[in-house]
Amino acid sequence: DFLALRLVNGNDCAGRVEVFYNGTWGSVCSNRMSLLTAATMCKHLGCGDGGGIDMDFKYGRGSGPTWLDHIECTEQHSSLWQCQSDPWDPQSCNNRAEETHITCTGNQKCICMWPDMFLCFADKEKLRVMGGEDECSGRVEMWHQGSWGTICDDTWDMADANVVCRQLGCGSAVSALSEAAFGEGTGPIWLEKVHCKGTELSLWDCPAKPLFGKNCDHKEDAAVNCSGYSPLGHVILYLFPLGLHPDRPRRPATGSTRLSVPVILCILLGSLLCLVLAILAGQIRRARAQQR
Repeated sequence: DFLALRLVNGNDCAGRVEVFYNGTWGSVCSNRMSLLTAATMCKHLGCGDGGGIDMDFKYGRGSGPTWLDHIECTEQHSSLWQCQSDPWDPQSCNNRAEETHITCTGNQKCICMWPDMFLCFADKEKLRVMGGEDECSGRVEMWHQGSWGTICDDTWDMADANVVCRQLGCGSAVSALSEAAFGEGTGPIWLEKVHCKGTELSLWDCPAKPLFGKNCDHKEDAAVNCSGYSPLGHVILYLFPLGLHPDRPRRPATGSTRLSVPVILCILLGSLLCLVLAILAGQIRRARAQQR
């Protein structure tokens, strides 16, 4: 069985810590838990480089096994599986009060575009292609709950492939491939029945069905072949007003340097407003000079 990490009863970057082992999700004990270990979990989940341990148990108690205890990570560790811990044991915690709850601080990068508007983008890639000749062709894999996994090829078509290629900064899709055209993946299969229109900026904007059970196996891994890099590279940016600080971008985003249409319009309107203000200021100065 593959290993996976997730946060429950909160959001993608805050909640009670659970690990998947031996076919079952279970809790993690907080004994000897340091802020560095919490930060390593956040880094593993793609939620930035910082995090805190919540002591108020606001994310509820677990009901399954308690798999790990005495986890100790160092600054050299980027994944929870690299850290030292006691052996796997379904009864690692003495009681549910020892379960670990964390909140990640995230690590967004923001650009001020106007006094009350900011552009922010995520710091971790959440989509990739593997097994192809370059970074623009291969088996589609997405990062979710601390693990890379594949997508089932049920209903996979050119519209879906176009969204993936555009999100990767790889231009348009040349082909949407199925039946593990670039080899079979390992680990989880996160999605099936993806239904993109082809106009979405991100795969996360497309309707899809989480995969439960054995409806798909890695012989059905979806893949793409893209035309190549887009001229503007890859950064998808998020726009929000000053004073509104979302916990993290709306969905896992790929860092892409591509600007969306609303962002471009915002930049143009801001520039025009600056020009108008400068002209008005000049006219006011001239009017005052003439009065003197």
